[in-house]
Amino acid sequence: MTAVNTATLTPHGGVPREVLVQVSATPGGRSLIAVGPNGASYPELRDRVYAGVTNTGLTWPDRHVHITLTPQGPGPGKGSVQPSADLAVTAAVLAATGHLPSTALNETMFLGEVGLDGAVRPVPDTLALVAAAADRGYPTVMVPAANARHAMLVPGVHVVAVQSLSELVTWATTGRQPALPALHADGASAGEGAAEAVPTFLPGWLSPARFALEVATAGRHHLNLTVTPEVPVPLIGECLRSLLPDLDDRQAVEVSALHAAAGRQVDALIRRPPLQAPGPATSVTTMIGGRRPGVASLAHRGVLLLHNAPDFAPEVLHALRQPLDQQIVQVARARGIMTFPADVQLVATSRPCPCSTAHSRTGGCTAPARRRYSNQMHSIADRLAITVRIDASASGDASVGESSATIAARVVAARAAASERWAQQGHSTNAEVPIDVLRQPALRLPVPATSNLRRLVDVGQVSIRAYHAVLRLAWTVSDLRGAGQPDKEAVDTAVELYLPRGDNH
Repeated sequence: MTAVNTATLTPHGGVPREVLVQVSATPGGRSLIAVGPNGASYPELRDRVYAGVTNTGLTWPDRHVHITLTPQGPGPGKGSVQPSADLAVTAAVLAATGHLPSTALNETMFLGEVGLDGAVRPVPDTLALVAAAADRGYPTVMVPAANARHAMLVPGVHVVAVQSLSELVTWATTGRQPALPALHADGASAGEGAAEAVPTFLPGWLSPARFALEVATAGRHHLNLTVTPEVPVPLIGECLRSLLPDLDDRQAVEVSALHAAAGRQVDALIRRPPLQAPGPATSVTTMIGGRRPGVASLAHRGVLLLHNAPDFAPEVLHALRQPLDQQIVQVARARGIMTFPADVQLVATSRPCPCSTAHSRTGGCTAPARRRYSNQMHSIADRLAITVRIDASASGDASVGESSATIAARVVAARAAASERWAQQGHSTNAEVPIDVLRQPALRLPVPATSNLRRLVDVGQVSIRAYHAVLRLAWTVSDLRGAGQPDKEAVDTAVELYLPRGDNH
């Protein structure tokens, strides 16, 4: 008996799932069986493998071939295997039956669907699958030729692209590799985001909110902006995004994979943090996603801008609580739970008054109407760490503010300090640090530094959740100043950022 073991990856609920493949070939007949856990049968996979091998011109040997597939990981649909496992199964069968050396399977991940004619057909989510293979230490990945462009975007992986099983056999027996497609001519610039128009200076009218934007960017704190109608909100999103550092290789692959899974054209790695600005008519499915990533996941590692957030449906705002708290979205479907990453920095804007317009900036609403309007954001209000008002009276200021590059350099330095401090706890920014870490004796702030903050807690003006949000802000303020542990000035500054002006007295 000849036995061959290998592994492959298949999409499962938005997360690549490893599938162990075991193939045994024993003499004494001609048969092919493919089974999985709990006796599950895979007749479609069996037929594709058999037809693909024989239609390639290879002779099926007089062997009993037994294929066992073992999907790894918990969850519903454990026994299901996607067609992307076909190429790995076929390679293992060919190795077990002597058509190619078993050493060809060493340290190689095979991804692809096998057609009845022996063609290797493209599979979805190739970028995410190849990235997962790289994370598992596979130096070589074989993919369908139609998926080669996405596979080649993953750094540090040797890609072999094949169009048919005959090319697989040729590569395994002779080492001759099929030619790879040329990358997009503008790949470097598209990947680096150099072609994108980003503000090089913050507008002068944004100067009053400049420090708040800097703190938000440095610590990845969520923003609550009250803006009058003349303020160009999309430009605020671009200004905030211009202060964010470029994505590293791992983050760029992760973001690019999400955009590719959503059906968007990805010719090069996305190096700049994305910006998504959905409208108030956005549905829960569009925001969170379903079979494909939604808007929240497309803003992963970037900025999610909700212009006129109170006008969004309450269920949409409520659905954002999970990505804000857990940095993922989960969607329950018939075959299991779809999980997509959604680590976003939220910027929610609202008007001073629900009826305010460009001609009437303050509106004529009563106090109860204003409260009802602001309460429409109650689902996410306590997740917004910084509250800022930007008045349109200064929006006509055409002066040039501080350079985005100068502010971005301070942001990078502050993030580096935070990353070094929280590295042992597995965190990189202040906003994601959990409460139990902030309560550790070595990180607990002295009582004099938090005296004003504690007074606000005692009078019920600041909740316990808000208390810890202010502490995270204080660490970011201290990082921007190049100091160590936050002092009283840093904590008081954080209080002013958290509470609207005039509310902390």
